[in-house]
Amino acid sequence: MNGYDFDKTIYNGDCFIDFYFYVLWHRFYLIILLPFQLVFILFTFYSMKWLKQMFACYLIFTYDKDILIKNFWTENIGKIKDWYIDQKQEDDIIISASPTFLIEEACRRLGIKYYIATNMSLKTGIIHGKNCRGKEKVRAYRKIYKDELLKSYYGDSKSDFAMQDVSEKIYLVKKNKISLVQ
Repeated sequence: MNGYDFDKTIYNGDCFIDFYFYVLWHRFYLIILLPFQLVFILFTFYSMKWLKQMFACYLIFTYDKDILIKNFWTENIGKIKDWYIDQKQEDDIIISASPTFLIEEACRRLGIKYYIATNMSLKTGIIHGKNCRGKEKVRAYRKIYKDELLKSYYGDSKSDFAMQDVSEKIYLVKKNKISLVQ
């Protein structure tokens, strides 16, 4: 089994941010929340979890979210990088800090059965548990797979190097360049 981060690794961009702008374009009235969101982004000294929750407050005021998610992926599934499509295997697992409600639809369309992501409420934007990033990815993986090692894990940042605890090899992905780290 090979593991992959999602954003900026196999997906060209950050789907959480891309989805926000997609929703803003289709629910323009949400622009009224932008000053509030910017204040939290610029002046927050709390955790990434708290920041993501404040940013995701727009979900409370958004209708037809399931339709928006499906339409978003219809337009954006093409942002999955070709190198991943070429090496995709049936038992791949995605481990991402993006919300499960976004990752699960992308995985369904890609035929990926296994994924772990941040458990954020689509209704409220509240994260239940921890933000699935860095060492939290390792903890979430071990909770399900115990001592089973991944053959390889592909990530885009140093925070993904925490996955070396559960992977035989770690690869760093920058755009379409893939480098062996371990």
